[in-house]
Amino acid sequence: MPKHPDYKYHYRFFLLIVISVIMSKPYSADAIGSTKVCLLTGGSGTIGYAIAKALKASSTPSTNWHIILLGRRPPPPLITDVDGKPPDELPYDTFVKEMEMTNEASVCSTLNTHFESLKDSPLNRLDLLINCAGCSLGNEPIIDVSADTFRSVMELNLISPFILSKWAMSKMAARPDGGRIVNIGSIAGESPRLHSVPYTTSKYALGGLTRALSIEGRHLSQTTKSSECTKGVVAVCQVNPGNVRSAIMSAEEVERREKTEGFVEADDIGRYVAMVASLPNEANVLESTVMPTRQPLVGRG
Repeated sequence: MPKHPDYKYHYRFFLLIVISVIMSKPYSADAIGSTKVCLLTGGSGTIGYAIAKALKASSTPSTNWHIILLGRRPPPPLITDVDGKPPDELPYDTFVKEMEMTNEASVCSTLNTHFESLKDSPLNRLDLLINCAGCSLGNEPIIDVSADTFRSVMELNLISPFILSKWAMSKMAARPDGGRIVNIGSIAGESPRLHSVPYTTSKYALGGLTRALSIEGRHLSQTTKSSECTKGVVAVCQVNPGNVRSAIMSAEEVERREKTEGFVEADDIGRYVAMVASLPNEANVLESTVMPTRQPLVGRG
């Protein structure tokens, strides 16, 4: 009599073929289970670009990060190139130009226009805002620092995160699970250096903004006065980097700090922020410091 076919064998063989085909193809935003949207400022700087790289690298087949850079200019070759050559792929999906980062009307108009163009797209959402844009001016004796310089630093380092966080909370209110805001502060907010009055003041104030926003994020329906708001929350936190190597630091300053304090790499900051971003919005790391082990933040030597 003829033998019956071994259906179990054929089924296993077919399953192996399917798995091998799936594993051989890289996932894409169209093929994965969920795409989350991140709005990032300061992507043209050392830390901001490192955050974009780490967040993109943290994408998985179940959660893909779509990254929007907002700012005056995209990352320059000084930041993006590897060994003098452009990378095969940039770690962001869209660059949205905004020349007036401290002008609320302009920023909101730019963002509204961008997301309105995605009205019927799954990308018309916001899961994560990272406020990383900043500047350090007036690094001189206080007697030489003008009020205009002080005001300029406060505008970009404090007013801009306020504008963006306010807009983001309204956008996140429509999400069932809310969202997350990460402010990039500085160790200077706790331990200032000589001749750093504008920068230190702005980062200390950013800590206050972060804490106040974290309370607003707990009560999202009241905060945004949104009828669309469900039970979601917005987790707001701050990451304070210590010494980080950057292209704008002089060779002399790099050498001095290397001898006495050490450095933490921008990529380490990026990976830490990506880890925080992976947490559920019901969990928060309110404030944290990522610094070289040798940097003398605490202790008497």
